Amino acid sequence: IPFGVFHLPKDQYGEIYTGSLGNIYPKYVVEYLETARRNGTKVMLSLPSGESNFKNSNKSFSMSKWKDQVNRFRGVDFSSYIEDGTVIGHYILDEPHDPENWGGRLISPATIDEMARYSKQLWPTMPTIVRSWPKYLKGYDYKYLDAAWAQYSERHGTVKEFIEENVRLARESGLALVVGMNQLAGGSSKGLRGYYSGRYSMSASELESWGSVLLDNSYPCAFLSWQYNAKYMGRSDIKAAMTRLAGKARSHATKSCRGARAGEPEDSEDSEEPEDSEPPADIPEPPANQPEPPVVQPEPSSSIRLSVAGESDRKRHFMKLTWSGAAGSKVDVYRNGVLRKTTENDGKYTNVRSHVGAATYAYKVCERGSSRCSDEVQLTVR
Repeated sequence: IPFGVFHLPKDQYGEIYTGSLGNIYPKYVVEYLETARRNGTKVMLSLPSGESNFKNSNKSFSMSKWKDQVNRFRGVDFSSYIEDGTVIGHYILDEPHDPENWGGRLISPATIDEMARYSKQLWPTMPTIVRSWPKYLKGYDYKYLDAAWAQYSERHGTVKEFIEENVRLARESGLALVVGMNQLAGGSSKGLRGYYSGRYSMSASELESWGSVLLDNSYPCAFLSWQYNAKYMGRSDIKAAMTRLAGKARSHATKSCRGARAGEPEDSEDSEEPEDSEPPADIPEPPANQPEPPVVQPEPSSSIRLSVAGESDRKRHFMKLTWSGAAGSKVDVYRNGVLRKTTENDGKYTNVRSHVGAATYAYKVCERGSSRCSDEVQLTVR
């Protein structure tokens, strides 16, 4: 699993560290991800960047400002890095459970899931991750959030009990789990001088001992600690401990940071075949003595004309879209108001959905990143 720290300089990708979290400007994100890919490192992206960018004047959370920050990346194509796993996921928010961060107010699980929904609307296959305790997140039926976070400090008690409780609570909520340590301020009084006054950095022995217990658990999907510090991580004893932990992370079973619902589509009410999986060469012929599937061809208000035909087999629905009149090399395909796929503007795309029984769909095709779209086309597949 990815092993590293927040804000790791890219010249250290791949030597010891195989994971990082980065606040990266849109114009640099592809360069960073390409460096990570080339060096075998995976990156969690903080697209909203610093909290001050999405707070109201009273320091409370602003959803509209948060969306504005995320929207800066709409014109950046990093989809190949999501698909090959170079991107661990989208780090949507830090510590919603701490009212001191948000003008005295908590950010609710419902709001967190709405943020995850917005992210999935733009990047359907990118896992959504919040840096918050599974204990705070429990009790809500998440449809879009993929992963919680558990960061260990000595003050949280024994590390074995800590990881067991957080894994249990994450499982109960259907969430994956990122782990890590507060290496700069979470040590005991036997540690090193800490990042904050009155706190201690973890010693090399604490780092290795506690980190090993976290990595012995098979459930976590990534190990990212707070945070990079050249002086601390340049110490020979710390570097040696990190190297040994990196070896454990490399031998840990590979895990996706997708939540349980995303990983088990057969249990999901709206599960999907992978969007890049090969659909049948042609939509299957309907059963004998049955009418042809409906083809809906409305008169669009823009020059983009869309037609949709539907069919099903025992387990899947196949919706074949054909269009004309769209400009640009790629188009955005929306289903029921949610962006499902950015695909080549070659006039055809088949959406495959795992589903048994009847379902009604509404599709539209838009020029990539724009509001210039076809009229919405509805059809029912049985």
